[in-house]
Amino acid sequence: MFRARTDVFPSLYEVTQDKVARHNEIFSEIMQLRKKEFSLSNLSNEIESFLELEWRIHHEINFIFQVCNKNPKLIKDGNFLYIRDVIMDKSSSISKQIKKYRKATGIYNQSVKYKNYTLIWLLLPYSKKTSI
Repeated sequence: MFRARTDVFPSLYEVTQDKVARHNEIFSEIMQLRKKEFSLSNLSNEIESFLELEWRIHHEINFIFQVCNKNPKLIKDGNFLYIRDVIMDKSSSISKQIKKYRKATGIYNQSVKYKNYTLIWLLLPYSKKTSI
């Protein structure tokens, strides 16, 4: 899900290369975050640190699009518009999945809170509260 979104960055980088001033400065942070994402997804299973990294990538994407949307040449470029739509679609899908995860985490945390006061503790063998 996240990888499908970040796999589009090289295309965005190439399309905007000749049309955006200070191009390498703008894209340097997102490229570093993408490298971290790749290493984190291969080495670790910590969901919280991974989601925090994805949150930072999301904010960098917003910054890049704010810069690119002010460029009149890019607004007319069909390749840029297509890539922008693909990234926006993927980001929307990610947002929906994170909302589902947060809802499930909320239900889980509520169950942990009440487990000592009800018979749930007999049925559900968990004891640690989880958060994002």
